[in-house]
Amino acid sequence: MDLQALGRGLARRCPACGGRGLFASYFTLHEHCPTCGLRFEREDGYWLGAMIVAIGVVIALFALVFLGGVLLTWPDVPWTALLIATVLLNGLVPVVLYPWCMTAWMGLHHAFVPGNRHETERPR
Repeated sequence: MDLQALGRGLARRCPACGGRGLFASYFTLHEHCPTCGLRFEREDGYWLGAMIVAIGVVIALFALVFLGGVLLTWPDVPWTALLIATVLLNGLVPVVLYPWCMTAWMGLHHAFVPGNRHETERPR
């Protein structure tokens, strides 16, 4: 397992070279790394893994906020406030963490499935 690739992905960098500037805009990922030319989408359905990362983060944060809110305010739990907070959390976290989830997935995938020469060729 390549921990360096994982760390680079978690830091929003290219998992192959550590280069920055992977996003053209907040929601638009470049097709290739501007530094090393790594092709980001390795296969059809590749970004499903990024969705799984986002779902995992949302579930963990939801559990933390919900259980923490219940435990901190027991026995007079403000259910309406807790509902509003968790609904906002579930709606905003995937949007805010969108770029991070994509690079975290790339880092995780590259940590377990290293790239080949074809994936790091410069785009023509």
